[in-house]
Amino acid sequence: MAVHRPKYGAFKFNQICPSSWVSWGCYGLGMVIAMTPAAAADLATASTGLAFLATAIALFFVSASMVQRHMRLSLLSSSYGQPRTLTTGGVFGYTRNPIYVAFLLPLLSIGYYSVPAALAASVLYLGLMTTFIIRGEEAILKRTFGAPYEAYAAATPRWLFF
Repeated sequence: MAVHRPKYGAFKFNQICPSSWVSWGCYGLGMVIAMTPAAAADLATASTGLAFLATAIALFFVSASMVQRHMRLSLLSSSYGQPRTLTTGGVFGYTRNPIYVAFLLPLLSIGYYSVPAALAASVLYLGLMTTFIIRGEEAILKRTFGAPYEAYAAATPRWLFF
């Protein structure tokens, strides 16, 4: 299947990968839940909390870039197309979804302001990603790679521990 690549500068929101919508939507919701007057004041003064959140987001992007480099993919998930090889080494030996696991860093960083908000956003993220994104990706991998993927899936957790 050919991937449509618009001319440089022609950007449309429907080109954003659905996993990004889920991820950043859960992050935004978590921040809304965590946003007390004290948290808002802390963010407005660019204090330690803002540095903590920014560091967690930066670590996520570094982690995602390293995983994608290991997979030899670009940062734009819409360019992935159909999988060509089954990647099972490196961090993929610990989790079938290392980039999605890495997004737990920004989500959990919300706990700086509110642990319940961080937990709520993380649980929602895990549920939505599993139900609407990962299961579809797994079906494609199963169709494409068959028994080798099934063996990998049986031996490697979807998330780190389950």
